Amino acid sequence: MVDMRESNEFASEIIPIRLLISIAIISAIAVMLTIGYNNLNVIFAENNIENECRSLESKLYTMIGSGVARDLDEIDASEGTKRVHAFSLPSNIVYLSFGVDPDPENCGILKTGLTCNGSVIFYKVQGGSKHAMWLSEEKYRFREGKYIENSWAVNGDGQGFIMSKSGKASLIFELVKENTDISILIQANDGIEI
Repeated sequence: MVDMRESNEFASEIIPIRLLISIAIISAIAVMLTIGYNNLNVIFAENNIENECRSLESKLYTMIGSGVARDLDEIDASEGTKRVHAFSLPSNIVYLSFGVDPDPENCGILKTGLTCNGSVIFYKVQGGSKHAMWLSEEKYRFREGKYIENSWAVNGDGQGFIMSKSGKASLIFELVKENTDISILIQANDGIEI
């Protein structure tokens, strides 16, 4: 016959081990759920920005195809064709840029300039990788604007525009030309110098 005292002692020694195993399993499940949630959040944010950029691309395509460019060399030239686009950027945005790769070394320091003659859109969200939308170099040439003497002109020798804040923002895109080069002037200034 088995001694009941021996089996009760064995059972009481197993309880803390089972408790530790249960806590470890629950912790592992919680960690996996957190990682999955963060990955989904990054994927949804990247899809949101890509959809915004595709929508903008189609607006600009019609503007380029049937619009009239303002001649920047003429002082009293009439306005060029414009498109306004309202962005709704996620809270985990790092940057959305037009015409420039703002972080070519991936070091977190944003710089302006031009990439591929301004025919590209770059975006990145926290926890994700950098994405590029390469556009037709003949049609899409983004330039950052600067407000000078009651009108918008190309900022400096030409540079791209960088957005790095989340929330809602509207940008005005105007079709302009300098000499014979047609560009898309973004009527805003990001404050980042070359």
